[in-house]
Amino acid sequence: MGTLEILLLLLLLRLSMTITFDSLVGKQMISSDAYDVGEIIDVRYDPFEWNVAGLKIKTKRSEKLAAGIGKGNMMILPKNFVMNDVILLNAGIDKLKDMASPDNNNIPLLSSLRSAKVVSRDNAMVGVATDVVIDTDIWKVVSIAVRLDKTAIEAMGMKKGLFSKINAGIPADMILASKEMIHLSEGMDGIRERMTILE
Repeated sequence: MGTLEILLLLLLLRLSMTITFDSLVGKQMISSDAYDVGEIIDVRYDPFEWNVAGLKIKTKRSEKLAAGIGKGNMMILPKNFVMNDVILLNAGIDKLKDMASPDNNNIPLLSSLRSAKVVSRDNAMVGVATDVVIDTDIWKVVSIAVRLDKTAIEAMGMKKGLFSKINAGIPADMILASKEMIHLSEGMDGIRERMTILE
């Protein structure tokens, strides 16, 4: 493989470093020595900086013991890994304790954002969150996918077909709070300017 091909491959890999929450949950995590570490069942995150605190893993008893976790689920935030249909760690099962910690119920779950109502700065209905996009290169939430409300579509001066819905990506840095509802820092014009229409 020549230098140009390697550079193109690296570029493709870099472009594919984002993943949706929905496509991340359910993936198996495998150690480099072929142990099934467990299944990703959720993602813990910092609601202020939007950093991923850890992947919540449902593990088997033997893997919990290897990590020194004991009972319950564990959190892992892999640094060196390959992600395809599974997440392949660049470490054996004996190194699991260096990257795992007990699950922490005090850290919010990304699943709590799905189906949350999204409102503008002036409390106008924007839509409903349908997914979350994570940059796995830096383990940070970069945006939320929102199914726009009909009144928001009209307020933004957008057109939609009779039966079609409009989904938009809204950057995470526009989120002021995300408890029971997701509150954005902009009004409709500011949201329209920064959002991305999704397929």
